Amino acid sequence: MSDNYLYAEDPVTTEAVKENSAPGMEKWLKILIFVVALALGGELIWLFGIKAMMPLSSVEVAGIPGIDRTAILAQAGIGSHSTYITVNSQAVKDALEELYQVGSAKVIKRYPDRLQILLEPRRPAAMALITIGDRLRPVYFDKHGVVIKIGNSGRDGPAVPTLPLISGLGLEGAFLGMKLHPQFEALFSRLEKISAVSPELLASVSEIHINWKTYSGYDLILYPIHQQIRFRLESDLNDDMLRYMLLMIDIFSSQSVTVDEVDLRTGTASYIKKEAYSG
Repeated sequence: MSDNYLYAEDPVTTEAVKENSAPGMEKWLKILIFVVALALGGELIWLFGIKAMMPLSSVEVAGIPGIDRTAILAQAGIGSHSTYITVNSQAVKDALEELYQVGSAKVIKRYPDRLQILLEPRRPAAMALITIGDRLRPVYFDKHGVVIKIGNSGRDGPAVPTLPLISGLGLEGAFLGMKLHPQFEALFSRLEKISAVSPELLASVSEIHINWKTYSGYDLILYPIHQQIRFRLESDLNDDMLRYMLLMIDIFSSQSVTVDEVDLRTGTASYIKKEAYSG
């Protein structure tokens, strides 16, 4: 009855099978690891080597509506052969900020072949009426004294808020991108800051006149809107000074005092009453 017999496993045969199969599995495992490593290495070489040296696939320019993209890329030195590796972000930023339209630029490199350029426009800080050719035209300056817009039509530049008129600059003509003497930069920078934080204060002034001193420098003469009075002060205009000016106007009005000029240059207000008209 052979069916009832159990046969013991031959230990010699089993061991031989194990010894024969182990090297085969190890061989295929090594081949698999080699293939994976080769594929991964090839991908890394493509991404970090070849791809980063290929021309940019995408260049985005945003932030200033209507700006000439071609002019921006030319100014930035970016062409059809520019790559992720060859583009110098800081050099592009510095070049773009030389344009009269651009207040600041941010250059973002997106690995491996994309570039993003974000632009902030220059913002108006002051305006003046200047004769250009044979016409008197409004000219707008940013906080650095750079001419960013001429005229009021949309094609001449971005829309601008209502700003006080600056007179006494002594300019003969103007052009886009022209920069005033550095002596005006501190004043225009303060005007831009006041306009951003407290625009209602600047709206209370119709004109700011540059009053040149005999030897050097200048002070300011402010003409409040709808008031026949002028305020004389140093060139360091600020929002506190404008608030003080409005307070004095209220005081004069409440006391029915008619004033011709108020001098604030010494820190203590002194004023000249307007002489009564006698027929």
